[in-house]
Amino acid sequence: MFALCKDLAKQKLTTLVAPQWQQSTMAAVRRNFSCLAEEKRVMKDHNRRLMAEKFEVKRNLYKALCRNPDLPAELREKQRYKLSKLPRNSAFSRIRNRCILTGRPRAVYQLFRMSRICFRELASKGALMGIKKASW
Repeated sequence: MFALCKDLAKQKLTTLVAPQWQQSTMAAVRRNFSCLAEEKRVMKDHNRRLMAEKFEVKRNLYKALCRNPDLPAELREKQRYKLSKLPRNSAFSRIRNRCILTGRPRAVYQLFRMSRICFRELASKGALMGIKKASW
């Protein structure tokens, strides 16, 4: 029994004071977590794009019927209710342009779907066809 308690105490001490190599692996785990989080954000945005495309016709129809002043108020109210029952992620306003490589939401070139930082790195390496650094 005493030996078991002694072993547990040693394990706790080693977990509290982690050696240098364990600290570096913890940093790697944190980096991997951030990569996973970025991938998850990109996938979420991709799913939103698919859903917006799927419900685009219905959403536009309901909106047009809601805005038509010639229709009776009761019918317009019914269409407003149907519009509110559509999934939130089916709205185009919920789509965010993100970099496909890093998941960065800002400064994304729409043509390449990548951030300015990734674009610059790849362009300077010559990885993008037809892109070269300007010089005059």
